[in-house]
Amino acid sequence: MWQVTEKRNIFISWLLWHYVVALQEIFSRWKDILRFNLDYFSIPFLLQTLFSPWRRYKISYGKGFDIGKFSEAIIFNAFSRFMGMITRTAVIFIGTVMQIFIVLLGAFLVLLWIFLPPIIIFGIFISLKWIILT
Repeated sequence: MWQVTEKRNIFISWLLWHYVVALQEIFSRWKDILRFNLDYFSIPFLLQTLFSPWRRYKISYGKGFDIGKFSEAIIFNAFSRFMGMITRTAVIFIGTVMQIFIVLLGAFLVLLWIFLPPIIIFGIFISLKWIILT
């Protein structure tokens, strides 16, 4: 929490809080949300295990050589890896889209925070002008 340690004009204190302290907090929270999203969707881990079998389902090739068992194991294991890749790719895509959305929303909110005081002052002047003219 920010505390005033010396006596200042309240307007100057508010400007310092609005444009320095609060912006630092906004950026800190934005970074935390981005990290949480990356961890929630486990994107780095999913990229490392992209071609791993789905839910570790795999069939042993068995002892000896049985062409039926061998081909069943190859087909099942390939299909399991393919399903794992498809599922992980979908989750990585959704997580990446969410990351982009969070970045864009955060940038919008930061810009809104920066320009909110001038927008409010402009709105007050426009409404006063409108009230006086009518």
